[in-house]
Amino acid sequence: MSTTPIPTRGSGDLSQVYGDDWSDKEVFLQATGLHKDSDRSNPRHVLMYWVNAALSGGIEVWDITQLEMHGHWHQYHYPNALKINTKERSRNQTISLGIFTSEQREQLLELAADVEYDQITTESRVWMRDLLAKMVEENLISRRLFNTIREDVPLPSA
Repeated sequence: MSTTPIPTRGSGDLSQVYGDDWSDKEVFLQATGLHKDSDRSNPRHVLMYWVNAALSGGIEVWDITQLEMHGHWHQYHYPNALKINTKERSRNQTISLGIFTSEQREQLLELAADVEYDQITTESRVWMRDLLAKMVEENLISRRLFNTIREDVPLPSA
């Protein structure tokens, strides 16, 4: 029996104002910080995003896919479009997953909603590893890119 809850709208979601469109967009994976974290008790947070809008002052609206920590619980929220300073790209490790069509982004979101997780024990790197593995199975990313990400972030082994 799955303990995975149904996705809910993210806190502060701006998707009704800055929604996704039909254009092709580059999708990124981002890991907190610029380097692998050697502190096993404080693993890096990982997320995926694409840009829905570029605003003034170096602000973009990112359509974010992630498993978020809320207190002692993890939750997958969608939709989850938030205003982010573009400096976040230089403050964190950012890896391009490639250019995705709107249909491929929709498929990515469907796969994300299907990733099973436990709200207490599953952390973002495990959830992201499982999502990326599903993306390999569906030919959204290559096995080589998956292995590179798994090593560089790093993501835990299955």
